[in-house]
Amino acid sequence: MQKPAKGPLRATIDRIVRDQHGKEQAVLVFDDGQQLVLPADRLPDGAKPQGVLAIDFRIDAEETSRRADQVRRLQQELFGK
Repeated sequence: MQKPAKGPLRATIDRIVRDQHGKEQAVLVFDDGQQLVLPADRLPDGAKPQGVLAIDFRIDAEETSRRADQVRRLQQELFGK
């Protein structure tokens, strides 16, 4: 049973900072105050501080299956199951 879509989450790009390795990181702040830090190069073109992002999630069935297969192979290798 599929849930009805709730629409995208919205987050403000609060700032861009450099981490200890010199890589640019974007700090996103959601409406409830929670923060998410991610590599700035993952932002869409034209995104800049104070811009608002609409964030949609989707399930990647192919990658989910690939990772499950990888775990099964590792379990087989380690535990013989």
